[in-house]
Amino acid sequence: MNFDELLIGARNVKASDIHLMEDWSPFLRINGDLKKVDITPLNRQEMKDIITRMMPHHLLRELESQRGCDFSFQLADEVRFRCVAYYAAGKLGVAMRLIPPSIPSIEDLELPDVLHAIARNPRGLVLMTGMTGSGKTTTLASMIDYINTIESLRIITIEDPIEYVYANKKSVISQREVGKDVPDFNVALRQIMRMDPDVILVGEMRDAETIKVAIKAAETGHLVLSTLHTTSAVHTVQRIFGYFPESEHELLREQLALNLKASITQRLLKRQDGNSRIAACEIMVVNATISKLIMDNRIPDIFSVIKGRDDGMVTFDQALADLVRSHKVTMEEGSNYCEDFYAYKRHIAGIQSTGDRGAIIC
Repeated sequence: MNFDELLIGARNVKASDIHLMEDWSPFLRINGDLKKVDITPLNRQEMKDIITRMMPHHLLRELESQRGCDFSFQLADEVRFRCVAYYAAGKLGVAMRLIPPSIPSIEDLELPDVLHAIARNPRGLVLMTGMTGSGKTTTLASMIDYINTIESLRIITIEDPIEYVYANKKSVISQREVGKDVPDFNVALRQIMRMDPDVILVGEMRDAETIKVAIKAAETGHLVLSTLHTTSAVHTVQRIFGYFPESEHELLREQLALNLKASITQRLLKRQDGNSRIAACEIMVVNATISKLIMDNRIPDIFSVIKGRDDGMVTFDQALADLVRSHKVTMEEGSNYCEDFYAYKRHIAGIQSTGDRGAIIC
């Protein structure tokens, strides 16, 4: 197998992922579907050679001791990958996510226009959420690049590993990689506070300590963007509380009510033409009503406010219906991802119920 040709070929067919496994032929994920590459299965030595070539030397020991590790790899100037090497049933495997060489804009991705306004927040916490492979990194990259294009700011990212590579435009950007430039997210966040940041991107909020430091950074006048693996705006707020003991919830409610600016939850769907995918976004903008609901511990009521679509907010079912009505996805594809099928059908038909108005008694 010519490894370079496989990587370039994957880029040319617009694959999102490459899966290499010992004793198996490679698989590519194209438009969400796995497709087998018709070549000879890879043996143990071939897998070792591939991993040794791609992986930074200092991580080879971690792969053996931890039985898995993350890293990035770039093939000259052709294509960049986020990689995970691992053992499964004693056999070597590598999962590779393709990172486009240029950062797509918010317009290129056909994301809601309100993301421009969210990115222009001078301070606060903005969360990008969704399942693995839902395009969170790409959407965040488009927002960072938008800030870089319009503002003269100091932007610092903490990533594990670095995925998109930013060029300085109006802003000055430093990208720090966990395990290479800094030992972990918490240490990186504490150091960043002495590096004159305006905007901080935290690749993932993985634990209570990271969340605490991120909120503290937002409280002290910085714009902090980060990710969580949650499936809706309400679930995002509930998940944050779940990281902390109940004795700390009162303070946390106050911190989130004052500093959380938006939550964007994303899922990728196949386009109607079948040639690519498009994101459907549930968007919560923390206005005065939602801030009060968080403060009053009425988290489930947030969904009723989002349904009103004020300030650019939208539920998943509404976003899916918008994509169907604009002929970007089929009704069948949207129905695979909707939360409430009957509400989804109603939105497509343009029928509004009393509950869709977003009214709530505060």
